[in-house]
Amino acid sequence: MAKVTKVQAQKRKGRYNVFLDGSYAFPVSEATLVEFRLMKDEELTDSQIKEIKNRENINKAYGDAANYLSYQLRTKKEIKDYLFKKEYDYPTIDTVLKKLADLNYLDDESYANSFINTQLNTTINGPKIIEQKMIQKGVPNLIIQDKMAQIDEEKLLDNATEFAEKQVRKQRRASFQQQMTKIKQGLYQKGYSGDIVNEAIDNLDLEKDDDTELENLRKMVDKVSHRYDSRSKLITYLMSKGYRYDAIKQVLNEEE
Repeated sequence: MAKVTKVQAQKRKGRYNVFLDGSYAFPVSEATLVEFRLMKDEELTDSQIKEIKNRENINKAYGDAANYLSYQLRTKKEIKDYLFKKEYDYPTIDTVLKKLADLNYLDDESYANSFINTQLNTTINGPKIIEQKMIQKGVPNLIIQDKMAQIDEEKLLDNATEFAEKQVRKQRRASFQQQMTKIKQGLYQKGYSGDIVNEAIDNLDLEKDDDTELENLRKMVDKVSHRYDSRSKLITYLMSKGYRYDAIKQVLNEEE
C-alpha cells in the first residue's frame, strides 16, 4: 500500500502531480484525479496505481489524438500511425481508436466522402490519383471502391476539360501534334481514364490551323537552328516536335 501525501497543481491547467509516501510518483489529469479520488491520505494498492497510470496513459493518448484531429479529418490508419510514432503501445492505441469511433470522431467512410469532394472541388486530379491518395491515407479498399463508383462523371469531365484548356494555352507555341500529345499525357498523369481524356479533348473542338502551324515552326527554327551543324539533324529535331517534313522543308527553304 502507498499513501497519497500531496496533490500539487502543475502550471498547465488541469494537470496535477501526485506524491506517494512523500515522493513524487506520477502526473495525472483532472479527469483521472476525480475518477480515482486522489486526495491526501488516500491509500492505494499496487494494482490501483498500475490502473491509474494506465488510465492516465490512455487519456494522454486520447488528448494527443484529439489534438491531431482538430486540424483536419484523419483516417484510422493516420491516427494509429501518429500515436505509434509517439510511442504509445498497441493496447492503448486500440482503446483510443475505439473511443474516437464511438464518439463519431473517426469514420473512414465520412473521411472518404469529404476527401473526394475536396479533391473534385479544389484540384483537377482524376480518379486514379484520388484513389492512390486514399490508399496512402489508409482508407480501406472496400470503402474506396464504393465511394469511387459514386463520383459524378460530369464533374470529372468538367475538371478534365478545364485542365485541357489550360494545357492548350500553355502549349500554344507548339505544333498541333505536340499540343495533342501533351494534353493527353497531362490528363493521363492526372489520373483520368481514356474515355474521359477523349471526351475532354473533343470538348475543346480544336482544329489545326496551317498558318499558325507555319508561324510556330518559323519561330522554332529561329530559336534552335544555331544548335545544329547540319540540316538533317535540325530536320530530325523539328520532326520530333510534331512538325511535318514538307512544312519543315518549306520553312527552311524560306531561310535560304
